[in-house]
Amino acid sequence: MQRKTKSAIVIIAVLVTFGGIFGYTQFTNQIEKPAPEKEKATVEHGGVKLEDKIVSKEELLYPDNLIEHKVNEAIHRMSHQKVEAKVKWGHTQITQAKVDRLLEISKESNYKYKELYIEILERWSKSDFSHSVEDHNVVWEMQGGEDSRNSGRAIRLLTPAEEQAYIEHNLAYDLYDK
Repeated sequence: MQRKTKSAIVIIAVLVTFGGIFGYTQFTNQIEKPAPEKEKATVEHGGVKLEDKIVSKEELLYPDNLIEHKVNEAIHRMSHQKVEAKVKWGHTQITQAKVDRLLEISKESNYKYKELYIEILERWSKSDFSHSVEDHNVVWEMQGGEDSRNSGRAIRLLTPAEEQAYIEHNLAYDLYDK
């Protein structure tokens, strides 16, 4: 064999040996030192437990730092359960827990329309949906809802039977999520 070939083989063998030793030490260090634990989440009593704190579904869905657009959107989507409109984009079932959570966030916020959200949500928290047509339309307009046909504008409150049909048709998945 030529001298260069022998030298190349020796260099490769040395590199492979050192690479193997380095890989082995890295592997055993990982076994000895477990990776830092991520936040463990477990479901408990209708909420989620994160580091000894029970967090409700609503707190996960609507966190403290929720942007104003998302509060506006949630109110708009929930109002669809109560009003008649030719077109309804988005569906969210109204629950006391959701209303209370959005009200809590709104009260602590510096939203541009904070007072409007509080006014709507306080009524809703008392099960007063008598102004839902106006509530829907003002929020819809804030989202740029004016169109040539006003197809998304709420025109009246739904009857109890119509509301139940709406829930069964559009919110059936929410019925199992209580």
